[in-house]
Amino acid sequence: MKKIVYLTALLLGLGLIAYYLVNKDKKASDPSLTASRGFTVDNIEEVQKVVIRHIKLQPLIFTRKGKGWILNSRYDVDPAVFVNIERVITGLRMLYIPSNAATEPILKSIKANGIQMDVYTDDDKPAKIIFVGSDTPKNDGTYMLLGGTSQPYAMHLPGLAGGVRSRFEQPLDNYRDRTLFVEQPGDIEYLKVEYPKDRPSSFIITDPAKNIRFEPASPRSTSQDKVNLKFVDYYLSQFASLGAESLLSQYPLRDSVLARQPDCIVTLQRKDGKLKKHSYWSYDYFEIKAGNARTPGEIRSQNRMFVWVNDTDFYTVQNKVFGGIFRGYDEFLAK
Repeated sequence: MKKIVYLTALLLGLGLIAYYLVNKDKKASDPSLTASRGFTVDNIEEVQKVVIRHIKLQPLIFTRKGKGWILNSRYDVDPAVFVNIERVITGLRMLYIPSNAATEPILKSIKANGIQMDVYTDDDKPAKIIFVGSDTPKNDGTYMLLGGTSQPYAMHLPGLAGGVRSRFEQPLDNYRDRTLFVEQPGDIEYLKVEYPKDRPSSFIITDPAKNIRFEPASPRSTSQDKVNLKFVDYYLSQFASLGAESLLSQYPLRDSVLARQPDCIVTLQRKDGKLKKHSYWSYDYFEIKAGNARTPGEIRSQNRMFVWVNDTDFYTVQNKVFGGIFRGYDEFLAK
């Protein structure tokens, strides 16, 4: 009886080992796993540079800078947008292998209108070259081809309904970081807020880290004025994190906006010497010909403002985000 029990246990053990070995070999040779690993990296931290070349758009070169990225050696990258590329690099999975009949048309399409992505883990040569083709007919994936191979695959991101080609068809401006102010009060040396159409509301704040000095930017009687320094501190904290709604490099009315007197001008000098000058105009005035924006209160009542940053970039900002910085001199006085 004992021999039968031992024999049965031995046979079960051998069966389990055989099952494991068979499935292990099957898993190792699973083409879906092989394809997925060919297109991806295990850890995005390994990636130092990503180059995207599109037949209709300028090349995009993303270079790692600490935990963030620099675009074309000039612009900070918006992490909320670039994460869409990061997820492709780390998360692609094979959906299916196209049929033999479909392979040639897919390869021709990639050659004619494909997007090339080079992924570098060092500065010498790309670790992966990926050609991004069109989305699949059912729009549940995207045809892709690894550099140096001839077999295209339909790839997808699990949990995403649709293809990923659109993630590579964004113009340069869409990837740029739209943060305009990230200033702690202790980093500010000088702040001037001007209202060209309401000069008595203009003011200057200097050296907040040591001994705050608050004064009008235009001559006025201030002998009896008592400043609410707590409100000054609160006001300065508004500059800690302010981001634009959109970058409008190609806005058709930009020159018309810039030709008019600004509603507000903010000049901020950091202790490290970096200077920011922002000029603001009412968005509603140009878009729907409505609304005055002369005083701080009228500016805050606007939905949006245009802003011209350092005489270089043109943005829109929402007043539900930026409204707090449009304050007048009298609002800082102790009641």
